[in-house]
Amino acid sequence: MLSCREISKLVSETLDHELPWWQRLNLWLHLGMCRLCRGFRRDLVHLHEMTREHARRIEYEAEGGSNVALSEESHERIKKKLLETQSELL
Repeated sequence: MLSCREISKLVSETLDHELPWWQRLNLWLHLGMCRLCRGFRRDLVHLHEMTREHARRIEYEAEGGSNVALSEESHERIKKKLLETQSELL
């Protein structure tokens, strides 16, 4: 039987690639019996999903996308400030 420390490493590895069948079997047998390791797996999977979602948002925004809508007034203020700054530089 694998220790909780060994199981935590396997849980982490499952996020990156598929384990051989015998490691998956050992992992699921242990998770079936160990409440703490099940909680660790649940939390790690959640953290992994949230990190991926955050990375997707950053990538989307870097490509020019935005999920923030500005009011017309805000657009005008920004445009005015940019024009003022541009004229000062010239």
